[in-house]
Amino acid sequence: MEFGLFSNSRRYKRITRDAWAEDLREIQVADQLGFHEAWISEHDSPAELLICKAAAMTERIMLGSAVRPLPYHHPFQLAIEANACDHLTNGRYKFGIGFGFYAAHMERRGLDFSKARDMMHDSIDLIQKLWLADEPIDYEGRFWRGKGMFVKPRNLQTPHVPVAVAVNNTPSTVELAAQRGFQVLTSDFIKPDRLRGFADIFDEATRKAGRAPQRSKFGVCRVVYVADTDEQARKDMRDSYNEIIKWEIANTPHHQIERVPDGGTMDDITFDMLVDNGNLFVGSPDTVYQRVMEFYEQIGGFGLLMFHCGRDYATPEKMANSMRLFMEKVAPRLRNVDPDRMAAAA
Repeated sequence: MEFGLFSNSRRYKRITRDAWAEDLREIQVADQLGFHEAWISEHDSPAELLICKAAAMTERIMLGSAVRPLPYHHPFQLAIEANACDHLTNGRYKFGIGFGFYAAHMERRGLDFSKARDMMHDSIDLIQKLWLADEPIDYEGRFWRGKGMFVKPRNLQTPHVPVAVAVNNTPSTVELAAQRGFQVLTSDFIKPDRLRGFADIFDEATRKAGRAPQRSKFGVCRVVYVADTDEQARKDMRDSYNEIIKWEIANTPHHQIERVPDGGTMDDITFDMLVDNGNLFVGSPDTVYQRVMEFYEQIGGFGLLMFHCGRDYATPEKMANSMRLFMEKVAPRLRNVDPDRMAAAA
């Protein structure tokens, strides 16, 4: 099992400059502690801008976009920019893709959101052709066309930069990832039973593609916070997380729908409820280890656990200490967990 960050920058009390500076500091801490990868959200500005700056501030950590909405841009341009990031990060770039979350973002570009998923599928088809082409190519598709296209710079990683696909709702996206050998990224608000369904689809589609199941390519995300004791962890996080719940209900309620208790409403969502029911992995090293393993068993295995970051949880100093405690006291107990072997046995 590997560990990473999902840097979903929503520091709503800060101006953008200061929010991004704190996001970058978290990524630096993760790099120093030995986290494997950091996935950076694209909201309005391309994640690649932060990725290239983060690359200059770190040494080892892989850096990915989470995600580039493919329908927004011509695939030729996306292929060029991905390869540029591959070189600027010295081979530490990952290309995270999706079709875009908000219809308004398509409308602002004069695009039809109802076609976004089909546009994404056609885009990745052309991008892969461009990466692998040894000479200029012509392309005439439903949404994209071009003549004499040849990507420069050429790929640094081979055969091309690693690709990951964001999955929130649609099984066909999971199947696309499996068919093409891509990594899967999932969000922190998805319930374990839905994640288990996605993972099973991923296994079956991988088998149909003629390969053994690769749960190591299945990534999950949760809020993770470690302190010396359960009591201290809750005390550190309670106030800040309850404020974040209020902000999310007002601004991104779709992130909270699956957290509503049976027969309840969004007003019933609280920090302590989410810790008690295992939605948040908050506690001592032993407690967090148990939460991770329970989650792992519920889903049937995963290869990447991303910490939900880019928020003002607790304080920056306490978040850094939480990450240190996890890597020192929890991660060593999880390193030898083998999701591919688990999937093969299943």
